[in-house]
Amino acid sequence: MTKVHHLIVLDASGSMSCITRQTIDGCNETIQTIRTMQKDNADTQEHYVSINLFEGRQNHYMIEDKPIAEVKEITGEDYQTGGSTPLYDAMGDTLMALREKLVDGETMAYVTIITDGEENSSRRYSYEQVVALIDELKKRDVIFTFIGANIDAGSYARALHISNALQFEQTEEGTRWMWERERRSKRRSSLRQGMFAKIYGSADATRMVSEEDNQGDYYFDSSAAANGRVTPRHISKLKRGEIFVFGSNTQGAHAGGAARAAVDHFGAIWGQAEGLQGQTYAIPTVGLDLRGIYEAVDRFIKYAKAHPELTFLVTPIGCGIAGFRAEEIAPMFRYALNVPNIYLPEMFWKYL
Repeated sequence: MTKVHHLIVLDASGSMSCITRQTIDGCNETIQTIRTMQKDNADTQEHYVSINLFEGRQNHYMIEDKPIAEVKEITGEDYQTGGSTPLYDAMGDTLMALREKLVDGETMAYVTIITDGEENSSRRYSYEQVVALIDELKKRDVIFTFIGANIDAGSYARALHISNALQFEQTEEGTRWMWERERRSKRRSSLRQGMFAKIYGSADATRMVSEEDNQGDYYFDSSAAANGRVTPRHISKLKRGEIFVFGSNTQGAHAGGAARAAVDHFGAIWGQAEGLQGQTYAIPTVGLDLRGIYEAVDRFIKYAKAHPELTFLVTPIGCGIAGFRAEEIAPMFRYALNVPNIYLPEMFWKYL
């Protein structure tokens, strides 16, 4: 069981007052998302929440390392703004506290820094000390993200050795958009960790996900990638160059569901469990565990990348008689997000 710590280092300086309501709503919706993450991976993860507020007068926890089941929604009494922006002190204090909770191979953490201005009043921690802490914790399965308004969030994040940055407009709409992107990215990462944990074990899963998610793609906009790349729910005919991608079994007995349609209409070959056949591509699911399916999906993505002249229409493989859930299978297609000739079912995009 992996303990997952969520730390939000949240600006409460005076300039944040114009988006107080949206900030409170965003925090509460993020708390609900973490509840969903706990439910998604109840058998492999335990989630804990910390929200630290910082401004010139004080730096304090609104919520400190509580199990998600014990976390209540915050109110206007909890989040009040005023003062300057001692960003380095807030990061130094919270990262030092987080470091004490980390156990290699047994924990991971998400650290999200949200600010609408540059550091201007820290006294206890310097830039060099904060960067050293970030570098250390990234090696211990901590995923860092930096969200900024009224500053160049990308440049500021890079200076702090953080690869994931999100810029938002300090408006009602811009703030809501920012929190939504944060929630989607967090859940997407958690689902991948849960999938990898079932395949490789929790320790390897946290290492794999933290290494990937510290590379800069954490805020990848899957909704933009999905634009026009959703597999139709019902496919009765194919255009030239379109490939019907279906879930098969290890014997290649294409007897039912999408597999039967592949044989009857699109040239799938009875007895061929995997690969291109006629105007179809088979990915074996029945008879394999999650690791076997993941490896087959990986082979499919590599094949699709090598054949850009073809368009691959992926059906909800594994989610029928194979008995798997979309949230287990969909994360396997993460590396298809940047492959423009792979289309995915709507239920998969929801988890990407």
